Amino acid sequence: MNLPFRSAHLSAALIAIGICATTARAGLTHRFSFKDGTKDSVGSVDAKLLGSGASLAGGQLVLKNDDSASGDKIACLEFSGSLLPKGGTTVSFAVWLTAKDTSGFARVLNFGDSEGTEGKQFIYLSPKTGDGSARAAITGSDVGSKTALDFDAFDDGKPHMIAVVIDGAAKKLRVFVDGTEPKPAEALGDNTLDKVNPVQNWLGKSSFAADPGLSASIDELRVYDHALTLAEATAAIKAGPDALPAAATTPAVK
Repeated sequence: MNLPFRSAHLSAALIAIGICATTARAGLTHRFSFKDGTKDSVGSVDAKLLGSGASLAGGQLVLKNDDSASGDKIACLEFSGSLLPKGGTTVSFAVWLTAKDTSGFARVLNFGDSEGTEGKQFIYLSPKTGDGSARAAITGSDVGSKTALDFDAFDDGKPHMIAVVIDGAAKKLRVFVDGTEPKPAEALGDNTLDKVNPVQNWLGKSSFAADPGLSASIDELRVYDHALTLAEATAAIKAGPDALPAAATTPAVK
């Protein structure tokens, strides 16, 4: 038996597995599954419930808002800090949720700033705009200069997984919905991630004072520091909101 040969190959295989597992784990920077409150189970940015209509039930974040809710009365989840990668050019958000008949421009996620009543330097995802389409958007300045990607509204009362990808290398804004890419990617132009100013970090609330709060149940939010591919998004959907794909849970070999 050629034991040294086998040993060398086994060591190489273990190292390869460890590298793949480490890469997969490193890509996931924040995770909120709402099974253990509002803690970040991967990173260190915890969150808190705001507003009387925000609660945790059955392992979900439940937000209930009506059109009269505004300001501090909007039910939302507020993060203790930014979820964006420090100094990075790329970020991906994956969120599992169910929403029905939302008001126009309610936010699933909103990371940015505001001046007066207007949002600026933001990233957001809305189930439905005033025109009836869903929208993902990013701007490094004001709303008039944003890069936006519109696709079919997803406030139909059914569970969905939406992934929003800001790809700094490709300079593209991309969206995946339930394992499909509903519209071609949009060029970011000048709206790069480094120009976003995440001082307001919310699920369910907008940086625009006139926008309504979200009514929905959210199963999970994940944040990655790389550009998710359609294959990765599909694998996450198959694993479900309660479990990471197998490669992402394998411990690194030390």
